[in-house]
Parts: sequence; C-alpha cells; structure tokens
Amino acid sequence: MPLEVFAAVDRRTPGFVAWQEPQWFFHCGDGAAFLGLAGAAELAAFPEALEVLRREANGWGWPSNQVEHFLGSLDKDGEATAYLFQCRVCATHLAYSDFT
Repeated sequence: MPLEVFAAVDRRTPGFVAWQEPQWFFHCGDGAAFLGLAGAAELAAFPEALEVLRREANGWGWPSNQVEHFLGSLDKDGEATAYLFQCRVCATHLAYSDFT
C-alpha cells in the first residue's frame, strides 16, 4: 500500500464508531469507501462482502453452522454488526464484523 494512500485515509477520512477498534479496508492499491453499517438483510445484496465475513468468522475456528448463524444474526442496529466498504477502483464490496 503506498504510504500516501494510507496517510490520506488516516488523516483526511472521517472515521466511524465501532464496538472495538475500527478497521479500514484497502483494495486495488487505494483506500476503500466506507458505506455504513450493515446487517444480514443489507448484506444479502453484497455476496462478495458476505464471503469476506464468512472467511473472517471461519478463521475464529467456529463450526460452519455457528458461522452461518452468526452471519444471519448480524444487525445494522445491533451489537453484532458489519461494516460495509466498497473498493473505489474495482467496486468490490468488502466487510468486517464487530460485536461486544
């Protein structure tokens, strides 16, 4: 990632409130655009973001049925939510989850 891209996101991009430490996506050599909070209903329109979340949850060592239950329980106004981003270059949607 070019240092100037990271610096632009770090210094000039408005942040957002997250349950834990906010994360920012970088894709195609640029900072992704933050689209907002998303729950299972909103993520249904973004299968590539849902797959990113599935890989994230699989990395926690959960069984697949627990991962799918978790993904289905995401709520944009709840304690388990997703943060939706879009690559500014290729338009791929990305997401990560956060909960208390």
